[in-house]
Amino acid sequence: MIKQADENDIPTIEGILIDVVIWMKKNKLQNQWNEDNIKWNFLSKDYQINDFYIDYQNGVPAGCIAITDLDQKYWPKIPHGKSLYIHKLAVKREFAGKGISKELINFAKNLSLKNGINSLRLDCNLQRNKLRRLYENEDFIYAGRNISENNYDMALYVWHV
Repeated sequence: MIKQADENDIPTIEGILIDVVIWMKKNKLQNQWNEDNIKWNFLSKDYQINDFYIDYQNGVPAGCIAITDLDQKYWPKIPHGKSLYIHKLAVKREFAGKGISKELINFAKNLSLKNGINSLRLDCNLQRNKLRRLYENEDFIYAGRNISENNYDMALYVWHV
């Protein structure tokens, strides 16, 4: 079950994200996330709580995703409301490999269609090949690259109906 987050879910979202940050650090995976920038006081600068959705498996929070309708950072030429954007897709390690990412991506696709929007976009680290394959296997098309403010080489992806 996927539910839209509310203020009471802030610790749950932070918990899912920190689980992934710890795993990435342990596995020496290049990423932009760290213990500080996944805390709500940082996230709330760019997101509203209702941008987040949490995937529950048998009542246990397994993953989360933020979905917005504007991304000036990586997609500044796309007008507000013409696309939805996936951010902060994360799955707790105990649920890895169980299709949670696909559930969350499909949820975002369906939300896009429900809102009459025929595209979904995202960015991810260009060096994270396994993550890029996940998106490509979900019919996202590589749309170019961008250097982030932290000098990370980012891959841009788009999905169209």
